[in-house]
Amino acid sequence: MSFYRTYRPQIIDEIDNANVRAQLLALLSKDRKDLPHAYFFAGPKGTGKTTAARVIAKLFNCEKSTKTGPCGKCEQCESIAAGTSLDVIEMDAASNRGIDEIRQLRERIGLSPVSSAYTIYIIDEVHMLTTEAFNALLKTLEEPPSHAIFVLATTDAHKVPPTITSRCMVIKFAKASKEELLHALQRVVKSEKISISDEALQRIIEVADGAFRDAVKFLEQVSFGKGKIEIAHIDSVLSLSTSHNVALFVSFLYGKGADVAKALTHIHGAVSEGADIRSFLIDVLQYLHKELLSRVSEKNISPDTKNIERIIHLLTRAYSELRYSPIPELPLELAVIESFQAPAPQAGVQPAAVASVPPALAPKTSTPPAVPPVAAKPVPPAQHAPPVAVPADEPEVASLGLLTQEKLLDHWSDFITATKPFNHSVAGVLRSSRPKSVNGGIVTIEAFYKFHQEKLADIHTKQVLSDVLKKLFGEKVKIEIVLGKK
Repeated sequence: MSFYRTYRPQIIDEIDNANVRAQLLALLSKDRKDLPHAYFFAGPKGTGKTTAARVIAKLFNCEKSTKTGPCGKCEQCESIAAGTSLDVIEMDAASNRGIDEIRQLRERIGLSPVSSAYTIYIIDEVHMLTTEAFNALLKTLEEPPSHAIFVLATTDAHKVPPTITSRCMVIKFAKASKEELLHALQRVVKSEKISISDEALQRIIEVADGAFRDAVKFLEQVSFGKGKIEIAHIDSVLSLSTSHNVALFVSFLYGKGADVAKALTHIHGAVSEGADIRSFLIDVLQYLHKELLSRVSEKNISPDTKNIERIIHLLTRAYSELRYSPIPELPLELAVIESFQAPAPQAGVQPAAVASVPPALAPKTSTPPAVPPVAAKPVPPAQHAPPVAVPADEPEVASLGLLTQEKLLDHWSDFITATKPFNHSVAGVLRSSRPKSVNGGIVTIEAFYKFHQEKLADIHTKQVLSDVLKKLFGEKVKIEIVLGKK
């Protein structure tokens, strides 16, 4: 059995998250029948929400409960831990998100527990439920039978209606501190008799990013070897970046050695060697964070310092976009390219100095004259309408070569999916269209119906399409729409 399952906390005292442990212990001050019937657990992945939910189940059904909570050894506790209890119903809302599933749950709630005092319903990723499902769940939460207990868990609390959370006792799960992660890892190390240096443990803690599950998983991954585990072994097994590689990459981002081509080449090299982009980006951000704090403490607020702050913002945004990108390295590449482009100056404020920019990436310095809005004229009927004209004063777009027709064809469905949040109808039109060419920073899309062409040719729609392509492929492009033969 994996380390994470073997060493999952089984009783309240074993929970490593101090804040959660304290809140669960506070529940012991009342009789079970007087405790809340619904609990809402919110926090990042891997912070122990499901583990705490099962402890809640034990708290209500343990046969030999003590002053410190469930015993963890009775028949009820063991069946809950093994996942075999018929009175603990775990439901994944990500794959059971409709009203039908909630209706089935409501019908079952009326039944008495099989062998326990209470039936516990654990709904993971509850934010994935549909609006109709939330409404059905709300009715259940408002008037539950006395034997029903609910534990709702989510990584996106803001997506859950307040009407739901207001019926629950809310417990927030913050990312684990370094001390809490170290405590969890040391328990595993001691039990498994793993030989590992303190520096290596700290390295795992850094990579885990506040997640208990990830930390224990990484420890298990590096434990299949002989001899003492050191940092070099961890970096090798987990495909992490060395401090030298991180420092070299950062040197390409700002200062005298700034070079966008070298920075992009470094990313490509790291990917080809099997490096994990997420871990690499964490290391780079930690390096820049230390560099920024060092400069601020020394009151060395130079143009480079301002640029480091800007780069940190760009890389942090790239980190949040990693999970949605069809190509893992694209958000990082996009952030690197944008870091070499001067930000738009604010009125009365001189732009901060940035690293020298290659001519192909340099933004235009002239400001295009303001053009008063003109009412759109209907396109005259024609068998083949010409491409929609781009205003002559629109800034030119330098082609970086990141987007090709082949890439766009391969990821056309991803492009359509990424457009949905902005406009569902446009995404539907794109399904009946196709990319005709990608040339010189201009993407030509071919529509096969007149009204489809007019829909896509709208200036706001073209801007959305351009923004989505930039997010996916890291290159700003112009959009042209043509009418093709059916």
